[in-house]
Amino acid sequence: MNIFKQIISNHALVSFVLAWFAAQFAKGIQGIFKAKSIKGFKRVIANGGMPSSHASSVCALCTAAAIAYGFSSFQFAVSALLAFIVMNDAFGVRYETGKHSKVLKRLIKEGNVEMDVNLKVAIGHTPFQVVVGAILGIAISLALKYLFYN
Repeated sequence: MNIFKQIISNHALVSFVLAWFAAQFAKGIQGIFKAKSIKGFKRVIANGGMPSSHASSVCALCTAAAIAYGFSSFQFAVSALLAFIVMNDAFGVRYETGKHSKVLKRLIKEGNVEMDVNLKVAIGHTPFQVVVGAILGIAISLALKYLFYN
């Protein structure tokens, strides 16, 4: 079996990648509507925003592990731990960092300070964005299993 066939036959990997892509694509579509221009599609490569691609991808992986190996398996335990860490980071540390950058940008603007660094504000996720991403990832992994990997 060639490498490409092996990769596309891997439910967990395909779920992970498709869930990440779906979340990022949704951000691009939202960007178009927000900007009222096709230029808004550049959100497809951005971090932060709705839904969380971090949560969607790791929850898809976790779901695929649960389906393939069961909830009592080592594989599920590792993927669930990974999902917890990634989602906690997405709405914990990274969300707080985004709030800090908002404040710094405001202080820089009000203080009329010249900076050669562009601070990104939307680098984290709200808990709601993480939950929506998680639901998206679970749904994609389940759909793939029952439509293509039976």
